[in-house]
This record gives sequence, structure tokens and C-alpha cells, in this order.
Amino acid sequence: MDPNATPTSEAPEWHGEVPYLSENPDAGKAFSKYTDVNEAFKGAHEALKKIGEPYRLPKNVAKLSDEQRAEFYSGVAKLKGAPENPEGYDLKIPDGVTVDDEAVGEFKMLCHKQGKTKAEAQDMLNLQLAMVGRLNARRETAIKEMTAKNAEQFAKEVGGDQNAVLRTGWVKEYLQSKCFGEDGEPDKDVWEAFQKRIMFEDRIIELPLLRALSEAAQHFRGQGGAPMGNMAAAAPAGALSYPEMKK
Repeated sequence: MDPNATPTSEAPEWHGEVPYLSENPDAGKAFSKYTDVNEAFKGAHEALKKIGEPYRLPKNVAKLSDEQRAEFYSGVAKLKGAPENPEGYDLKIPDGVTVDDEAVGEFKMLCHKQGKTKAEAQDMLNLQLAMVGRLNARRETAIKEMTAKNAEQFAKEVGGDQNAVLRTGWVKEYLQSKCFGEDGEPDKDVWEAFQKRIMFEDRIIELPLLRALSEAAQHFRGQGGAPMGNMAAAAPAGALSYPEMKK
């Protein structure tokens, strides 16, 4: 008798010998694939043996074939409740945090490959974001301290805080005049993007940049005479409207 045979809809004659099967249609249907009572008992016995067998992990996963290993880890992932595909990870990104969609997709694929559950994937993401947040905070603190130190030194070199603020404003205007869009005109978006790379809290970060451009910025405004002619006359319209630069 084939144990995998499909039960038939008609009850065999031997069912009449077993009142339980006659009184319970579902049980009778399950045992209808057996030809007699002996076959039925043997089938039931084999089924109980399989149910009672404990699940055994392989003693050495390294000895499994690639196919067996993939099947094993896939089974473990299913037992853990891991999503069936990378799209099944519904990751929560904290408010105010910007992430790259492509990087998130790669992260989901990695989690799925490693059989991570949704909770495990979220914990991993939270840990990564926390580490990045701490690194960014340390970097910001270092830049803030360096900017303050450089501003203090620049003030000493130009005769005080008031002169330093004035000259820093000139340098900003001068740099702004060089931030053109594709049409060759001063572009606010280009300027704002540039500011993010050279400034911190409205102050220029690098002292050498302030030193190098302070005199050129003064010439640009037409103060003190400019080499190679009056550069102030060539200033593009809108370039001196810092910080309300127009497109």
C-alpha cells in the first residue's frame, strides 16, 4: 500500500469492522486509502513514529553540500519567522533621519540572506543609525571647536571681532559672486550647497581660506584698489545681496 496515496471518497468495506470510522466521516476519509485493517494499523504506526521523531541539527554544517546548506538555513529562517523575501522587512526610520533608498534595499537583501527576522533587522538598523549618529556628533563637535578657534585667531590678526565679522562678510560675498548656475548667473542653490562644505553656523571653517580671500574680497568691493583693474565693476548683479541671494 502506498502511504502517499490519496484517500478515496468511497469508504472501503472493512470500515464496517471499525465503528469509530463509520461514526467519524473525517477519520473514515483519512483511512479510506488502506485496503484492510492491517494496512490501516501499519500506516497509523508509521505516522506516529514520524511524529515522535525529534528534529536533529546536522553535526557539521560545513560538510553539507551547498544545496543542503541553503535548504538548512532556509528552514531555520522559516522557523524563526523571517520574511519570505527582502521586501517583507518593514523598517522604521526615525524622524529627521535621511537614508539612501539603494542602501536600505541592500540592507534588506543582506538581512534576508542571513535569515534575520523583522525584529532582528530593525535592531541591526537601529544600532547602525546610532553609531552613525555618534560619529556625526563627534565630527560636528570637532568642526565647531576648530571653527571657533580659527575665528578667534582671525580676529587677532585683523584687529578685533568687529573687523573679523566685517571681513568674513566680504569673503562670503566674494565667494557668492563665483557661485553660478548653468545660465552663468549667480545661483542661490549653488551658493547654499557650497556653504555646507566651507561653513559652520554661518562662520567659515578654514582659517587659510579667510586669510587667502580677505584681501581679494576687499578689492572686489572696490576698497583699497584692486590689481588688474577695478574688479568691483565686474561684480555680477545680485552677487552682493548676501545672504538673500537671488537667482
